[in-house]
Amino acid sequence: MDVDFETIKEDWNEYTLEDGTVLKFKTVVSSIIRTEDYDPMTGDPVYHVRSTNILRVKVKPEIKRLPAARKHGKAGEGVEVG
Repeated sequence: MDVDFETIKEDWNEYTLEDGTVLKFKTVVSSIIRTEDYDPMTGDPVYHVRSTNILRVKVKPEIKRLPAARKHGKAGEGVEVG
């Protein structure tokens, strides 16, 4: 069954990689469902959580590359997707 919930806080987790890149990561919950099952070890009810992961990346300019559309081809051309 769906469980109503209130979002109290959605903080970002932040990671600095050895090359100086900074990753900011957060999970946003869209729905919570309580099942009829219980954890056999703890007796706690079992929940299913639907969520979306959001990632922000901050990269030092010296390790960036030009996008594929700007490396090859004419100015203003895009990359065909799909």
